[in-house]
Amino acid sequence: MKAPILFAAVILIASADANAGSDIREVDEAKVAHCTFVADIEGRSVFGERLKEQAVKKAKEDARGKASKAGATDIVWGKVSSTDITTIAAKAYHCGG
Repeated sequence: MKAPILFAAVILIASADANAGSDIREVDEAKVAHCTFVADIEGRSVFGERLKEQAVKKAKEDARGKASKAGATDIVWGKVSSTDITTIAAKAYHCGG
């Protein structure tokens, strides 16, 4: 009886994390010229060089989630580095109201 409830809770938490940061806009430096800088962000993924496409996607999801939690509306991507762990640098900004 408790297992289905626990499973449902885990699914809800996982889907909430997957949607975190989905409202962050990906823009270039010119679009944030008149915005407020929020924070330097670094997204990480445990997927390394062998799964680079998936690793970058997961690292960006992580970064968008962190930017959203910091109050940002927009993100500008920086350098990707990949060895055993993939990281992506980004700058988070708050633009508008």
